[in-house]
Amino acid sequence: MPLVGKIESLEPYMLGEHEERLLGAAIYEGLVCYDEEKREMKPLLAKSWDYSQDGRILTIKLKRDIKFHNGKKLTAAYVKSAWEHSLSSCKDWTNTGLFLSIAGTRERLEGQSPEIYGIRVINDHTLKIGFQHPNTSFIYTLANPMFWVYDCQTDPVNLSGTGPFILKNNQNNRQFTLLRNEEYHRGKPPLSAIKFEIYEDMTRAAEDFKAGKLDYLDQAPMEEIKELRQSKGTDCKLIQKPVLETYSLGFNLNRQPFLNNYLLRRALNYAIDRKTIAEKVLGENGIPLNRVLLPGINGYDRHVRGYSFSPEKARQLMDEAGYPDGKGLPPLVIGYDQDEGHQAVLEMLAEQLEQIGVRVQLQPMDWDYYKKEIGKMEMSCFRVGWQADYPEADAFLYSLYHSSRLGISNYYAYNNPQLDKILDQSRCEPADSEKRAALLKRAEKIIIDDAPCLWLFQKKAAKLTGPGVECLEIDKLELIDWSKVELHNPSLDENHEGKSLPQV
Repeated sequence: MPLVGKIESLEPYMLGEHEERLLGAAIYEGLVCYDEEKREMKPLLAKSWDYSQDGRILTIKLKRDIKFHNGKKLTAAYVKSAWEHSLSSCKDWTNTGLFLSIAGTRERLEGQSPEIYGIRVINDHTLKIGFQHPNTSFIYTLANPMFWVYDCQTDPVNLSGTGPFILKNNQNNRQFTLLRNEEYHRGKPPLSAIKFEIYEDMTRAAEDFKAGKLDYLDQAPMEEIKELRQSKGTDCKLIQKPVLETYSLGFNLNRQPFLNNYLLRRALNYAIDRKTIAEKVLGENGIPLNRVLLPGINGYDRHVRGYSFSPEKARQLMDEAGYPDGKGLPPLVIGYDQDEGHQAVLEMLAEQLEQIGVRVQLQPMDWDYYKKEIGKMEMSCFRVGWQADYPEADAFLYSLYHSSRLGISNYYAYNNPQLDKILDQSRCEPADSEKRAALLKRAEKIIIDDAPCLWLFQKKAAKLTGPGVECLEIDKLELIDWSKVELHNPSLDENHEGKSLPQV
């Protein structure tokens, strides 16, 4: 199994990149996981949970007799310790912000309290979580790595989780060997071991996959998929799936030319032919997106209209915005993290905007500087990649557009009191209620009308599995349930009367 990039740490609160989370998902677990078919959370380490009628208290019952890899039994006290340790150790404000609705979080962060007093241990198997304000969406948040459970009292190099695999060997964060957790609470995993190896680039990983050295390719280059499938024979399988990750262009509503000019923002949305950009630049990796929410999550309404490609409508709105044929509008400076793929997308976008008189100036930046500028909300226009922190509409609507998230994940300086009220009210309703779904739909319509950004694409993940790999599926967060994956050796299968033998 190749991982492209760097693994800085294996501690859950440090798992920022996709590859790190993919590895971490084999070692750690959260209290709940997402059931995509039913679009609801289901138990994992938790046995059950229940909200108070006002949505301000969440009571969680843990399963009994679950053990960490080091043999210690999981208790509510370990959960509380892990969460508090993740909060105090994490340096990414976007991640720590996931705790902010819990009472006592700010006091803990500011050193005014030794604990998060909103998290209470009732007994070994019961937790009560108190919120400053009702938050029925919080149960979905527990799918995020910030809430994965581990024994934080052990050596940070060898943190002990409860997942299906145990870290056996780490060679300088370049190669990781994981062995099967024989006492895994959901049953012994079919695989006896997994070896993760760090690759500097996807090209070499693809070459090794062609040569039969790898069983799985997590980032399949679209231009090479046909060749890769042929080189591995008919047993090579392509997995493609839309995931909860979006690609858009953000507008800073506190800066010109977007300040108090929603007509201009709408005009830019109507000017873009998303389908053409996706086909010519992204291949099959991107699905055109003209609205906030994605299919497959609560609150999504297929009848909600987003922005279609309409140059005529765009020109009309440009005129109404005070910039007929672009006259009087300074060049639109778009900041982005330097990357050939991003540049190709934005260059084609710039060509399309020129058709309505909008001139564009691209401003590439290195990743670290770009992240700082995004956080400071210094740029007037910028590329935004957003992977949902949890599998629910709230992760897009509240996280990106509620005013309480300004400077955290609301990069647009977007502040709409009416929207805030609706989103706050949605967190008071049961997660699966029709009333909450109706509120989320209203919220999305408001955001679409205000157009604080230009929505472009939803990511479509593409993976390849080699011969013998079975039961490997990715979820909407682009993670794998490693407890189900199988690897069969055909030659051994034939010698054992058709029985499938899991092999390393």
